Amino acid sequence: MTTSLFFLVWALATALAVPLLLPFCVRGLAGARAFAAANVLAVLSLLASACAGVGAQAACMAVADASWLFSMGLVHAGLRQFFGLRPWFVRIFALAGGCLAGIGLLGMEAGHLAGRIVLYSSYTCAAMTATGALIRLQRHQIQTRGVVPYLLISVFGLAALHFLRVVVYGSGLQALGPLEQPTPWGLFFIVCGSVTVPALFLALLLLLQTRMSERMQAALTFDTLTQAYTRGSILDELGRELRRCARGEGKLAVLVLDIDHFKSINDRYGHAAGDAALRHFARVVQRAVRASDRFGRLGGEEFVLLMYDCEPARALVHAQRVCDALRDAPFYLQGIEVPMTASGGLASYQPGDTADVILANADAALYQAKRLGRDRVEMAWKGCGAGLARFEGEIAPAAHAPLAAALAAESPSGTTA
Repeated sequence: MTTSLFFLVWALATALAVPLLLPFCVRGLAGARAFAAANVLAVLSLLASACAGVGAQAACMAVADASWLFSMGLVHAGLRQFFGLRPWFVRIFALAGGCLAGIGLLGMEAGHLAGRIVLYSSYTCAAMTATGALIRLQRHQIQTRGVVPYLLISVFGLAALHFLRVVVYGSGLQALGPLEQPTPWGLFFIVCGSVTVPALFLALLLLLQTRMSERMQAALTFDTLTQAYTRGSILDELGRELRRCARGEGKLAVLVLDIDHFKSINDRYGHAAGDAALRHFARVVQRAVRASDRFGRLGGEEFVLLMYDCEPARALVHAQRVCDALRDAPFYLQGIEVPMTASGGLASYQPGDTADVILANADAALYQAKRLGRDRVEMAWKGCGAGLARFEGEIAPAAHAPLAAALAAESPSGTTA
């Protein structure tokens, strides 16, 4: 009776994760249904083990063994689904079925009980070891710290427990006693199992919660249409970089970009075509910029590019390359090539600049680029207002001669000095 109470408490502890897993099933999160089914089967296995101590032992143990084996298989299959891999349901269930058939052939005779335990625990150990290896291989998909170590501890802890069970009963180190009166080793395995099994399902619950949180964070950080940074996240990044520049630790150039005649694309081809144009624009820009730059969407067809540790001359070269890349990248709508260009306004950080100031300067330069014919980049010069110089070498003031020489040296069409 004492053993039955142990199994009952163990089942109740494991069942705590069931209602918490169900909402993730409703949301359709990959692997959630397999985890929930595995949790239910594990609880059923433990309840059947509790009933085995009070009667109908053969039938209860058959239910307990079958439920547990398929539960462990579902944990592995669910994790494969979670990581975007084929779940291998057929293979996993075939292995579980084969193990169950072997247990059934051994029967409930006292002389075969050790063999039943060895098969049962060998399958569990192998399933959890494979699951742990899968988590290690795919750990890069989980960004939140602490989740992977907890998963690995719970999975490998359960694998180690069943490996020890195989050693103890397979080697004859401990003779099996009646289920109602467990031996010291039997009691040890029950107590350890009552910790490791609930920990496993709580770890899976944490994994799903982490994935949901990371998706929500990504939705706040990245624009769903263009995969550029959202307005809020790019402005936060701009604020952080300006504070770094204020400490004298770097240089910053801010490029505001606007797609030329975007409204005409929407009016002529529809809003779906406009969305396609925005996606095309974002892909081209993100391929053209440096890996260290940050590209965000301010709203509509207006975007911003933050270029870190970039002198004004070099920033102007990079900015023009973005416009050149867009002009040279074909964009097709309904089988027709639609010309797409962009205008840009560039401003470099000056001591005392705030986010509003540097964006206003870049925006003024952008409107100057539009007034001068579009498909170009204009730069806001300190103390001179926006757009007094054009990228194409038309830098009239003598004070800007060094900058003009630097641009000529770095121009993609020229020869690097």
